[in-house]
Amino acid sequence: MLFAPFAGKLSNQFGLMNFLRGALIIAVLGSLIIGISSNLVFLVLMSVVFVAGIALTVPTLISLVGQLGGKNHGAAVSLYTFILFIGTSLGPIIAVFLLKIVNYGMAFLCLAMLLGISLIISFYIKNDQS
Repeated sequence: MLFAPFAGKLSNQFGLMNFLRGALIIAVLGSLIIGISSNLVFLVLMSVVFVAGIALTVPTLISLVGQLGGKNHGAAVSLYTFILFIGTSLGPIIAVFLLKIVNYGMAFLCLAMLLGISLIISFYIKNDQS
């Protein structure tokens, strides 16, 4: 989470959409490797990589939602925050359910797949300011 404060400066340097995609790639790779690895040291390292990707993605998404919201950027960010908190509340419940039916590796592979879908969707976002 120490990377989150640097997201604004880095997204200005690399461009908002490029930085968002890069952060999503980092999160996907971290989650994917956690799902297929069994080495404890490597799992811890990839966990840090995964969290860094998420820590960079969230502030970037908030900025993107604010830009895409136009005149209603306050309402757009509020709606995004509401959806974010729903995910934060339901995420652990879904994770526990998923871990009951599959092993932890498959759970992380499912997470990597969802993040990969997010990455693909990011290529369809039209942002005039990027």
